[in-house]
Amino acid sequence: MGPRRRSLLALAGGSVGAAGVGALLTGCTDGAGDGADSDGRASADERVRSEAARGSLTLLAHYDATIAAHPALANRLRPLRSEVARHAEAFGSPPPSASASPSATHEGSGPRRTVEVPRDARKALTALATAERRTADARTTALATASPELARLLASVAASGAAHAYLLAESRT
Repeated sequence: MGPRRRSLLALAGGSVGAAGVGALLTGCTDGAGDGADSDGRASADERVRSEAARGSLTLLAHYDATIAAHPALANRLRPLRSEVARHAEAFGSPPPSASASPSATHEGSGPRRTVEVPRDARKALTALATAERRTADARTTALATASPELARLLASVAASGAAHAYLLAESRT
């Protein structure tokens, strides 16, 4: 029997990002989901993972459009955008490079959407905080249908998104 989950988490020391936690906990399963049940679970997890990746890509489009429309906010937003890009990667979707247009587009499996950014910088930050909060809430809701491994990743990324929303709201002042 290998190291226990708590030992692995203690080694992580809380400094591992969402992608690292997901990779670290990959082997933490109880083996109870064998056979047909695991096929159904894998399919459900793939749908949840795909939706989470699309959520991250949509957030990236919001960040890119906001940075392009308000270059003065770029230094504040780039670290958060970088984290969102890591979240997209953790869910299996390589993030696109930053867009230079004020209304960035998001290409996913759905229709092409344009992100409109308010002209006022404070309102733009509010819109970005709202997008982060909405995405974090969707990930929290998805916890109920995810496998334990994926649920841990979703919870971690949802917490990060909630922190981003808080930081964006605080940066408006």
